[in-house]
Amino acid sequence: MFAAKRSLLLVGCCLLLLGAAGLRGAFAQTIYLDINNANFQKIPIAVPDFKSMSSDQQLSHQMADLLNNDLNISGVFRCLDPKGFPEDGQRMGLEASQINFQSWKQVGANFLARASYQVQGGSVRLDGRLFDATAGKLVGTPKSYGGDAGAWRQMVHAFANDILQMVTGQAGVFNTKVAFVQRVGGGKEIFVCDFDGYNPVQLTHDNSIDLSPVWSPDGSRIAYVSYRDGSPKIYVINVASGATHLICGYPGMNITPAWRPGGNELAVALSKGGSQDLYLVNSSGGIERKLNVGFGSSISVSPNWSPDGRKLAYVSNEAGGPQIYIYDLSSGQKKRLTYSGKYNTSPAWSPKGDWIAYCAQGGGGFDIYVIRPDGGDAHAVTHGGRNEAPRWSPDGRMIVYSSGYAIRIMDANGTRDWQLMRSPGGAQGLPDWSPRVNGK
Repeated sequence: MFAAKRSLLLVGCCLLLLGAAGLRGAFAQTIYLDINNANFQKIPIAVPDFKSMSSDQQLSHQMADLLNNDLNISGVFRCLDPKGFPEDGQRMGLEASQINFQSWKQVGANFLARASYQVQGGSVRLDGRLFDATAGKLVGTPKSYGGDAGAWRQMVHAFANDILQMVTGQAGVFNTKVAFVQRVGGGKEIFVCDFDGYNPVQLTHDNSIDLSPVWSPDGSRIAYVSYRDGSPKIYVINVASGATHLICGYPGMNITPAWRPGGNELAVALSKGGSQDLYLVNSSGGIERKLNVGFGSSISVSPNWSPDGRKLAYVSNEAGGPQIYIYDLSSGQKKRLTYSGKYNTSPAWSPKGDWIAYCAQGGGGFDIYVIRPDGGDAHAVTHGGRNEAPRWSPDGRMIVYSSGYAIRIMDANGTRDWQLMRSPGGAQGLPDWSPRVNGK
């Protein structure tokens, strides 16, 4: 079981501003979609099999299935059942003039995602279009993607991102990744997988206990805690090369790193001065500032930054049991955030800054809660079990978290919920969601 001893990130109340200039029909105006509203109606979209432009049709159905999965996960779309489609994906055309939009409207499609691909040797090219089926016209511009044949999943994810961007004005997270801890033998190592659980890769091979992976703001590095040298120290690993270097190896505890948004600084918890306090360090581990958030011999851990990098949510036991506090780096002022319950940990600031998620103990278990930064509107988004370590997706629509020995993802309001992957290996936990790659 993975204890919730670090700070993480949540997003709630996902209100999407749909800049729908360029859309037609029912989408020819600016629209607000609150996908967490119980009355929100998902947009019906049809995704026929991708049309193969070569003799190899092996990927046609797999690509369509993946795009369906991405769009369903977004919470914005409702993908229609292909069994009711009026045209076959291999035979129907690709241009607006070649498509019978009336037949697609009759099966309930508001949008039609149409794509083709061509495999040549070891490479593949994917071309995609989004049509407004109600108006019978192209939305935005045609999209093209290319690369190694083994990267076809990334191309489909990119098409899904572009579809969401064209309809909502905000790109998706389909090309992002999740870092997590998995038990390997008698130890724990850091792994990374795609946002949908595919392509898991073991990053560390420390043959030790590795914990608390956190992505750098540019997505190129992960800071984590390792006991490889006996005591907990903070390391940084380059995700592409696997190169690792020590940044915090001070006497005592070096734990719970958190990258500052938009920079190379980290907030960390160190006990080098005796009691556990929060420090601001650079990417080489040099101490820039002791934050002095502690009181007396209290323990302060699990820092998590506000999106603007001006405040920290953190955990302290200065009032007895662990509670969540907010520290303002400019004024040096702090305030207690949580008062309900005796055990509240793992604060996680939302990307928009309007919510803080955390783990609370109660009723014999642990659940994920969200609360306003002013302390109002606290409520649970999971109910029962051992649910810990929430992290928000970079678009704020979803939360990844530890649940028992598995990692799960749910909508930001706690409605839909699914397991990230079915691991043939050991227990998993302490997830962290990567930022968008190149802003997408």
